[in-house]
Amino acid sequence: MIRFMFHGGTREKNADGSVRNLGIAHNSAFYFAAQNVAKDYTNGDKRSIKITTSADMVRRINACSPKSVASLDVFCHGTPYSLNFSIKENENCGLVTGWMAKQGLRAYYSTLDDGIYNFSSDSRYVSDIDFEVFTDDARIQIHGCNTARGSMPGNTLVEEFSEKIYKAGRKKAYVIGHTDKSNPNINGSKTTIKEQDYRHGERSIYHNGRLLKTTKKEGLISHDEIQGFIK
Repeated sequence: MIRFMFHGGTREKNADGSVRNLGIAHNSAFYFAAQNVAKDYTNGDKRSIKITTSADMVRRINACSPKSVASLDVFCHGTPYSLNFSIKENENCGLVTGWMAKQGLRAYYSTLDDGIYNFSSDSRYVSDIDFEVFTDDARIQIHGCNTARGSMPGNTLVEEFSEKIYKAGRKKAYVIGHTDKSNPNINGSKTTIKEQDYRHGERSIYHNGRLLKTTKKEGLISHDEIQGFIK
């Protein structure tokens, strides 16, 4: 039973090759948050992997055997329609819900000052994931901002994940995401570096594209509790 924890994805170098300290700090927070989630999984083959591109992430997932992946946690920056990974400035190599969402994001982030916002050949769609590698009751948890934001046109990232995994026959699988901005300060200003954890604030749980529950519970939302919501 495999448990994936992908963390990072923020650009660590500026266009001139100099160190981008903000990106390193963000990736550090994602790393420590991943370690805290791993502690709550009492079993399984826990694989903590630093994000490079979504092409690499999808490749690693799809290489698994059918029904072998019990959970997928992703710690990165997000929008309602994407997981944002970047190596080059103004270029996204992350995961997107679909073609239309990609065009909308390109238009939204493009500016006269910064130029056209592009998606690299290493970006991928949610549909590129082989959801048959997941177990029947798999848990997918997205820790970035806004991926379960309500009242959005089209499927949000969490809705898209939950529909795709259900269509693959994983009838008890579910997806958790934030309805607004997320941050690692689970204990407020007193949060230490090692305590960083995004499992607080408002989160929504989806099953087959439908909202099961919205909660502000901190920390782990138990698997058994969520299974009780699924009919």
